[in-house]
Amino acid sequence: MNMPDIRISRISKLLVDRDETALETALERRHQFIVTLRCGDDLAQSYTLQLAVLTAANIAIRCFPGAVRIALGQKLAGAPLLLWPSLKQTLGRALVSIIGPGGIIAEGGEMPDNTVVFGNAAPSERAMRVTFDGWIAKVGPAAMVARLPEREYCPLAGILAGAFAISELFLAFAAVSIEARRRTVALSLWRPELPVCDPAALGIPLQFLPREFWTLGLGHLGNGYLWAAATLPYVDPAATKFFLNDFDTVEHDNVETSLLLNDGLIGECKTRACAGWLETRGFRTRLIERPFDGNFRRREDEPGLALCGFDSNPARRDLATARFLRIVESGLGDTPNNFDTISLHTFPNPRPAAELWPDLPETEAAKRIREQERVARENVAYARMGGDECGRYDLAGKSIAVPFVGTTAATLVVAETLRLFHGGAAYTDIKLAMSALNARAARTSSCYLDQDAAGIRYCLAKPL
Repeated sequence: MNMPDIRISRISKLLVDRDETALETALERRHQFIVTLRCGDDLAQSYTLQLAVLTAANIAIRCFPGAVRIALGQKLAGAPLLLWPSLKQTLGRALVSIIGPGGIIAEGGEMPDNTVVFGNAAPSERAMRVTFDGWIAKVGPAAMVARLPEREYCPLAGILAGAFAISELFLAFAAVSIEARRRTVALSLWRPELPVCDPAALGIPLQFLPREFWTLGLGHLGNGYLWAAATLPYVDPAATKFFLNDFDTVEHDNVETSLLLNDGLIGECKTRACAGWLETRGFRTRLIERPFDGNFRRREDEPGLALCGFDSNPARRDLATARFLRIVESGLGDTPNNFDTISLHTFPNPRPAAELWPDLPETEAAKRIREQERVARENVAYARMGGDECGRYDLAGKSIAVPFVGTTAATLVVAETLRLFHGGAAYTDIKLAMSALNARAARTSSCYLDQDAAGIRYCLAKPL
């Protein structure tokens, strides 16, 4: 195989595969799509709104590198960061650490079209508004969407709202949805199948949090899980332990899709990179640096709860014999037609593992191979990269991944673990596409009982 040293972006690959856009052109378009996050002064008192803007910034800078601006007043910039007290950071410094010092601009003045407003910031004519209430996240044109009461029941709503905001901008930028930025998107993490106007969708204030759990796989999804879990309001992070399982090292294409990673971590083991991020914020970690396979068995003194972020069904099927008490797993699409789709499963599940996570039928597997071969052979953008057809075939087989999809999946996965401790609805399966959110499906026939959480350790949540 002969192929130049080409680092194909998993984000730009959407435009390369779908439109035959040159790799350099796709990246340049992303650099030129200026996004402004405009913060109101009331973020100084809101844990959930601070988390919403931090999440939006973290996703946006990966989707639109060098093109993210954050507008906040000097007083707000100096306000304490309400997350991770051990860092002793201001909100302004926390945002600078994500987007760089050149991305902070003064509040006031004219704002470009791609503006997202948080809190009581004054919206520009075409701005989108981020708001939440309880377990509900809502984003839409500020001219149409009024602020919700913004009761701080569950900060995952802030993460989801921040992800929705950048999703809408990206889906419009990439011409995936003609409705993006013009519509309202909303979802309840307490009752995902209900419209957010239903009183039952609001949820209840958090009281309990998982004290320890496994994160299986530390790629796009695993990083999202850790971001969602580590931003929960723990009274004492040092009493919380994350078991991190992966055997890969950080590569260039991991950085733009994984919320905890940066270029300085390339070549480091994913377990150690993620552990460093967590430990800086006061959490404890355990590292398991070997493949997860059919021989994996949880010991009785290890956490019974596992969050799974694998990218293949054979690995997922091995979950059934690993002796976890409860597993929450999600998977994402990876092609131009389905990259924004999310599926979630819990285990134990009414369906057996072989039915939940089957191998692709031979006809479907053959169809995917033929499409990969066609792209490698016919897509002029791949021809411009040089090398031989074998090398282009390898590049064509890489998945498309955009960080707002994994972040959204993470809120669904972590919300499932939180409902476990609060008697909430128990979902066996959830499916949705971010470009068509109203078509989502969520299956539940019961609520969690005390015995469902037996053996899974928890701790108290800090009131917000």
